[in-house]
Amino acid sequence: MDRIRSKYEYTPLDPTSQDIRLVTILPGKFDDPFQIKITHAPLFLLPPPVLEDKPARWPLDAIWRSLPQAWNARETLEGRVVFRNYDARYSSWDHPDPGFPRERYEVPPDADGRPSVDFEALSYTWGSPKIREKAIVVIAGEAEDAGKSGGGGGGGGFSRALGRGTGGGAQKIGIQGNLADAMRHLRYEDRSRVVWIDALCINQDDLEERGEQVKRMGLIYALARRVVAWLGPGSARSELAFARLAHLGRQIEHARDGTMFAAPGCAEGMWYSPRTALPWDADTWEAVFETCSRGWFGRLWIVQEMHLGRGGASVLQCGRGEIAWALFRRAVICVHAKQVGVPAKLWHKTQEIKFLCEHLADMPFADLLKNHHKRPCQDDRDKVYGLLSLAPPEISRHVSPDYGASRLEVYRSVFFALVKHERRLSLLPYSGQQYSSTSSSSSSSSSSFFTSTTKAATEEWPTWLPDWTRLVRVTSPHHVGFCASGASSCSGAKYVGPGRLQVAALYFASTSGVGAKLAVSDFADFRRAGKKLGLDRERGAAAPYPSRGTYRDAWLETLALGRVEDRHYGIGCPSLESLAAMVAAPEGTVSKEEKALSDGWKIWTTGRIDGCYLFSTQNGYVGMINGEPQQGDEIFVVLGCNMPMLLRPTASGEYEVIGDCYVQGIMDGEALFGSIPPPWTVQIGADADNRVRAWYYNEETAAIYRDHQRLQEVPLPLGWEEVKEWERTRADPLYCRRFHNKETGETINWDPRLSPEEFRGRGVPIETITLV
Repeated sequence: MDRIRSKYEYTPLDPTSQDIRLVTILPGKFDDPFQIKITHAPLFLLPPPVLEDKPARWPLDAIWRSLPQAWNARETLEGRVVFRNYDARYSSWDHPDPGFPRERYEVPPDADGRPSVDFEALSYTWGSPKIREKAIVVIAGEAEDAGKSGGGGGGGGFSRALGRGTGGGAQKIGIQGNLADAMRHLRYEDRSRVVWIDALCINQDDLEERGEQVKRMGLIYALARRVVAWLGPGSARSELAFARLAHLGRQIEHARDGTMFAAPGCAEGMWYSPRTALPWDADTWEAVFETCSRGWFGRLWIVQEMHLGRGGASVLQCGRGEIAWALFRRAVICVHAKQVGVPAKLWHKTQEIKFLCEHLADMPFADLLKNHHKRPCQDDRDKVYGLLSLAPPEISRHVSPDYGASRLEVYRSVFFALVKHERRLSLLPYSGQQYSSTSSSSSSSSSSFFTSTTKAATEEWPTWLPDWTRLVRVTSPHHVGFCASGASSCSGAKYVGPGRLQVAALYFASTSGVGAKLAVSDFADFRRAGKKLGLDRERGAAAPYPSRGTYRDAWLETLALGRVEDRHYGIGCPSLESLAAMVAAPEGTVSKEEKALSDGWKIWTTGRIDGCYLFSTQNGYVGMINGEPQQGDEIFVVLGCNMPMLLRPTASGEYEVIGDCYVQGIMDGEALFGSIPPPWTVQIGADADNRVRAWYYNEETAAIYRDHQRLQEVPLPLGWEEVKEWERTRADPLYCRRFHNKETGETINWDPRLSPEEFRGRGVPIETITLV
């Protein structure tokens, strides 16, 4: 070996090309010093092979129509079509008609083409930035040797030598501790291995290059032959967990629409059922918990790394042990769905991992930000940038990675990117005073390794802007289908800076009474909270509520945050009557209704309302908020926002955002359109895009409307007509309609009857308020 320079010097990547860097880990024994090569390689997709006279795969709905009665078709998380006979309850990879062409439902190899270079991509936790080891970067003769390196692929025919001083010699590059462990276990003794590793393939000191490569991350992971997720050194417990989870994963299939069923040819036909307990002993549960507690599962970047990779080939690795990502994700989703037998600590652990394992291609970007914002990353700006490759292009094109911008500027840019495309305030419910700089001594994350010196970094954080470095807990999750403002638009929203946002909103009520902070650690505490409200007494059951029903039902539905059978039929939620019986049961006893209630509902509900506050309003309504309300706070329904917002008036006449809130009786548009009288009810169900929405159902006539029934009486403004046929995408807001103006040619994604002007014309006092 020639002389070794002190530090490796990167040759700049051409920002106009698709070039990336790749690391070739040269062969060596486990404890040998590292020797690597770093090469440039053009990354692009070669066209797929021409398949003459081969019919293309049909869309899923077309495949479904080809099936005989009692059969349906689902698309698995990995994109395969599986056929299910729901009478006989068995599944098959084969169409029930033996003569049906397989090409109609199977995806041929290389259907989307193949990458120009063969490599793997590493997903790992950076850990401490302290350099533990140094690798020798081989320079001389690199281009010639790369083509002879053997089984790791490598693209020797196009690789170009990197680094300064290509006339001979080598340089050194620092390897952080966790990466060093991963590389030792990845290195082969007899052949080279070509891997994309972000810490080595991106010049981390070059902010401009970091921004450009972050834009390319989606392509890098999508074109990798597979993603290898390094969880850390192996152990007896990781081996046990991998074996049990792999076996469970082979017994089940999970479809992209959320359904779970027995896998074709499985040995355990009922393990998929939430009511079937798994036959695992205490050692197995502890091994699974310990493995799922590894630091890798909490990292933010892994979300896009695993979902952009080729799911059927990617693996998780502990030491030398591996489990296929496809098996692991199915197993974790199944464990989390179990209603019996799962230890509570593992249920909570799999709650976050489930968000990682779900099918994300149909998930709105706002939900991705919320579900994964708690995951740590070394740069606070990566709370957005680390998920940007998963955003629909309609959103991502408005946000360009810029590591010279402050955290506030980055989070504000994504807020307005959604406003610009969706014409909604989708991120407003994730904001609130408890997350703003006014309630914290610091406006930056303590975990950040990077800081911004731009002027915007010193701005006061507005209460209407979510701070993704903090724990953002909305009062109620939006997947339960609330639509307080209907399919209205935030077209009146306007940034009037500095830090001020004007919105169009309806004042509903002011708070008149605030209860103590709820402390709910288990379901017994839930029942005690109900008793304190008097819900176990006849008087509480009889008093009429302002919108409909009784105060007993209103408080019960508020404590359950709307997740009751009366609203969510057939998914295991308790009815209001059964909840009332549970609350009325004597202390220390368990009613038959509670025995029938799933553990999952109890854990979810108690965890959701713990730390919340109950409140009442001056006009007799009741509600709950995950924030600290005060008497005199005001409830508004903001146009373009699905949740009511609790705001606090300031001396200047502006408003601070306290947070989103649940107010029984106005969650489905009643504040804007009027109460929902019997026989009309609101039912929640999943649409064809798997997103949950509210439907207005007439129990006498069985009529179903997408709109509040009173809106049916309001004619469209002159010139407007509804577009009946259009394709919904995940870039659309939850409550989205298409309307076309025959006179102007304009097409909008909101109901023109719900503009501020139209509301005012019908006597609804919409006003313009300023949030600070």
